[in-house]
Amino acid sequence: MARKKKFTDPLDVEIVEVQRRFVDVMENVRLETISPEMKQHYLAVMKSLTEKLAVPSKPLSEILGEMMAEAGPMIFQAMQR
Repeated sequence: MARKKKFTDPLDVEIVEVQRRFVDVMENVRLETISPEMKQHYLAVMKSLTEKLAVPSKPLSEILGEMMAEAGPMIFQAMQR
């Protein structure tokens, strides 16, 4: 099990709390309502985002641009349904 880092900056604490809430909602509410096809798209986006975030030298602005290019078509397609 990973060690929990203690943050003191209120904004950092809020980010961690929102991330934990996101995981809780996905695991306990949303995941079972998503179609298998949409789960595949979601998983691809989350894997890509996680890999990009794991590179400390990569600026968040660059990550966001890449993710918009990757996820944009999937978002647009989902909106057309």
